[in-house]
Amino acid sequence: MLKKEEDFIGNLNNVRDEINTSFLISSVNVKKTRTGNEYLEFTLTDKTGEIIARMFGGILKDENGQIIARILNGKADQLYESIDKGTIYSITGSVDEFPPQSRNFNIKINSINRIADDAYDLDDFIRKSPKNLNELFDEISQTVKAMKNPYLKNLLKSFFSDEKFTEQFINAPSAKIHHHNYLGGLLEHTVGVLLICKKTCEIFPQLDADLLYAGAILHDIGKLKTYDYDILSIDISNQGQLLDHLFISCDMVKERIRNDVIEMPEDLETNLLHILLSHHGDVQNGWGSPVSPKTPEAVALHHADNLDAKVQGMIQKTR
Repeated sequence: MLKKEEDFIGNLNNVRDEINTSFLISSVNVKKTRTGNEYLEFTLTDKTGEIIARMFGGILKDENGQIIARILNGKADQLYESIDKGTIYSITGSVDEFPPQSRNFNIKINSINRIADDAYDLDDFIRKSPKNLNELFDEISQTVKAMKNPYLKNLLKSFFSDEKFTEQFINAPSAKIHHHNYLGGLLEHTVGVLLICKKTCEIFPQLDADLLYAGAILHDIGKLKTYDYDILSIDISNQGQLLDHLFISCDMVKERIRNDVIEMPEDLETNLLHILLSHHGDVQNGWGSPVSPKTPEAVALHHADNLDAKVQGMIQKTR
């Protein structure tokens, strides 16, 4: 079932009595109504975005149209266990606005059908950055080339002379949900943060620009190990669940310095690691930083990261 233009998630901006099209099921969870009946809540995606869908009753059919599971008598476990996450299904239902007048649209599902691989265009479901990744990476390359601090410059050159690292860095997502959660999202977010940091240095010339730019470029490299992903799905890895990307980023920097025998003054390394560890802000925020920002560069990076993430997250949510 090839998707019509009006059926892409980015175009579901009005209430519709009926929708019958294909979506990728990214996640599904069993929830309960106020009366205790079970229902399923899905995250559906296509190349234009994601949308929440709910199924309070209904059926799941195989490729031949035979019913293989249903929500019956307030029990959803049978249908839940029959859904394969990361798979594309044909879905029939309606587009609702909830709460009313909120411009928050979601789908109420009546039925789900398994479909054959040749029944859809895979490109309709691959979420990737709309920006030119080569141009984004060139911004990073030119920034490194212009650096005057030889220690930070050599560290970054070591990372980006590693072809495997660079390929992953260019193509990786930045998150599973919230912001930049698509292929190329990490590079797009990193450059967004870097550009904000450059403007910040124009306003505050007292800042150590090379240190701040190095922090901007490296602050999320731990996400290369935080997520397991392919062209259709993003999941949090075991390392991501147990260690978090802030620690992993610092560990990758320390490992690179050690293994490539990169000369790095101890105080400079400490300041760089502090920027990475504190970029989620004050510990009391509960956003994951094990230490609060304690240098001007750390404060600047935290706010640049937060600004880019929050603005892009809102853009993705409202467009």
